[in-house]
Amino acid sequence: MDIKSFIKIAFITLLLSCLGFNLLEKDLVPYGFTVFCVMPILIGYILGQYPKFKIVFAFAAVVGMVMFFYFLIIGGLESMWCVLTLSPLLFVLMFVGMHIGYAIRKSRMDKEDGNKKQDLKVYVLPVFVLLISGILERFFTEKYTEVRVVTRIMLPYPKGMVFDHTKSFDTLISKKPFMFSIGIQTPLKCVLEKDSVGARRTCYFKEGTIDEVVTGFQRGEVLRMKITGYNMPGRKWLHFEEAVYLFRQEGDSTELTRITTYKSELKPRFYWDFWEEQAVRAEHDYVLSDLRRRLDAAAKAVKR
Repeated sequence: MDIKSFIKIAFITLLLSCLGFNLLEKDLVPYGFTVFCVMPILIGYILGQYPKFKIVFAFAAVVGMVMFFYFLIIGGLESMWCVLTLSPLLFVLMFVGMHIGYAIRKSRMDKEDGNKKQDLKVYVLPVFVLLISGILERFFTEKYTEVRVVTRIMLPYPKGMVFDHTKSFDTLISKKPFMFSIGIQTPLKCVLEKDSVGARRTCYFKEGTIDEVVTGFQRGEVLRMKITGYNMPGRKWLHFEEAVYLFRQEGDSTELTRITTYKSELKPRFYWDFWEEQAVRAEHDYVLSDLRRRLDAAAKAVKR
């Protein structure tokens, strides 16, 4: 194996990835198709132009990308969750770009009409494609997509009791989903200022808070909060809008519906919808699991 070429490919991948991330940091490209789809294809395309390209160099590109992700994590620029969810998309599209680049280069070599000017065009062209893609996406696509995540749970208690244990709670004790171990913030408690519309409700997390204002308050019916402040570490590509709890009595049990509404900048939506929903649903499941625990404990205390 050509060690020098292997190291060079890894370094080029790292350099191009850092360049793309810098464009994102400078807000020159949005959190969308340009950075998550076009850019990895172009990186692969450039690598595919490398003389004597071999399949082993694809592994070198993976090494370069892993180094890039490592620097993002240790630098506190991205969480492990972002890196793990983004990796499959980037790697697949980068390999697609490699095959495109290699096929184009082989076609040029077969025609034996390559020259330095044409080689320069091959390497400069991706830069223009990236810039044009970013401009088109910024002007012709919506910046945010509104998303609702709904979770329902049946609890064997009257809806008034469920409501009282939902509006405010202290010291969450529940089994933590895997998502929390890779960067999703762990909720700790929520404190309600008073039982009325207009009251402030603050939810505390391991590394920050979410501030809410109550916009709907009917005991045993609805608890609706508008998100007014999001004080958490990390990038603000997700903007939480509203948190709602709906209560419906079914016999001796209550159907509790938890709804989170947010706006997301991430695209393509067919990819990010899944991962965002998993993250939000993990938080839902964690909070609702603790709610069940507290209701069970309260019911046992009454029976004593």
